Amino acid sequence: MAGEGTYEDKDGRIYSSAVGELDIDEREKVVRIKPDNPPVVLIEGDTVIAEISDVKPAMAICFIVSQEGRRREVSSETLAAVHVSKIASSYVEDAADLLRPGDLIRAKVIQALPSVQLTTSGPHLGVLRALCSSCRTPLERKGERLYCERCERNETRKISDDYRSFEIRDDKR
Repeated sequence: MAGEGTYEDKDGRIYSSAVGELDIDEREKVVRIKPDNPPVVLIEGDTVIAEISDVKPAMAICFIVSQEGRRREVSSETLAAVHVSKIASSYVEDAADLLRPGDLIRAKVIQALPSVQLTTSGPHLGVLRALCSSCRTPLERKGERLYCERCERNETRKISDDYRSFEIRDDKR
């Protein structure tokens, strides 16, 4: 019988519909293909890289760029939200106090369906790259704040512990 990654034609022949490793289950009489590079479908607990597109007082809206450690594009929903209560472990009155449009963040998926909900609460989660709100120059970290050398502005963000030094790695999963 045709299983995952295969299909059967009208004459009963089974063909692969994906590139991968052949798996024949003699006991169940099923033929499957285990994909070499399966699609990225987000689940609760995944860590993602996302770009903030809009900030409201109660939440930040973002587009998921990738699942951390994977190069392949996310094939499930890429629009996500970070509720103001999930930005930091301490009280945050307004999401714009710690996240701004254009910020690149690392976040954890806390809900995948029916909509993607993220959290940036935790030391390794938060802003990875930010631009000055005034001149759009990349901000430098100065302790727990960010500083624009061009306009000499200080800005606050929920900063990741590896701000401006993160790497997107490829783990052939």
